[in-house]
Amino acid sequence: MEPPVQVQTTSHGLGTYCTPGSTRKRQVRFSARHDIMLLREVIHQNPFALKESGRVWAKIGEELTAALQGEYFEVDGRRCRERTALLLDYYKRQNFAGLRRCGTESLYMEKEDLLHEVLELESEKRLMMTTENRYKEPQEEAVAVTITEETLRKAQEDSLGQQPEIDNTAPSQCRPHRVQETKEEIEDPEEAPVPKRTCQGCCQAYPEILLLLERRAEMEQRLREEELAVRREELEVQKEKIALDRERMEAERREREKRFELESQERQVILDILKEKMMKK
Repeated sequence: MEPPVQVQTTSHGLGTYCTPGSTRKRQVRFSARHDIMLLREVIHQNPFALKESGRVWAKIGEELTAALQGEYFEVDGRRCRERTALLLDYYKRQNFAGLRRCGTESLYMEKEDLLHEVLELESEKRLMMTTENRYKEPQEEAVAVTITEETLRKAQEDSLGQQPEIDNTAPSQCRPHRVQETKEEIEDPEEAPVPKRTCQGCCQAYPEILLLLERRAEMEQRLREEELAVRREELEVQKEKIALDRERMEAERREREKRFELESQERQVILDILKEKMMKK
């Protein structure tokens, strides 16, 4: 009876397995069939829909390992994410040689279709993140400006509501240089002249400051609205670009299918000719 097989993983996205009695490890490479199973699971789980996608990738690794348990194939979430990123990089750079390293033409075409769907999921995530960041910044700026203006207005209202308090008492310890006071000053302290606080023009300036703040807030609001309109147009342009890329990829896929069909027909004709020659001999 053969000893049980222990499965380990490498740092290159490849699974390894070895028996307890042997020290040599064998790498379990991703074949075209493994890539197709991985991409199907990625489309089903969609790790791009969540910000914290680590758990989803881990679940993808568990599902793939369970499906290939009989082949001693074990990968974790990080390996699945790295392999998916590598395949997407090949697909984006149109490195068809890297995608066709193993497998038949039909498997390659299925892999390409799955990669196209995965690329759409990734593009949707990037578009959503870009939109959220662009809409979040103007909102934070508007809140900061509103808080600053409200704080300034409250401070100005408090300063306007305060009345100057005048202390009519004059304790002797505060004025040591005056040793004697006249009887008139002691008997009639209210007759002493009270110094008046002259206005330095602050009261007239407060309405102007508030008016300037309101005008600035209106201008900033108009600028933010114009900026949001421009960003909406940019998003529409990006969506149109994605749609055009999708149509282009679909046209290329149909062209490859036709070419594959023609090549198959040519090979069939060559085989028929060879059979006829063999029959004549």
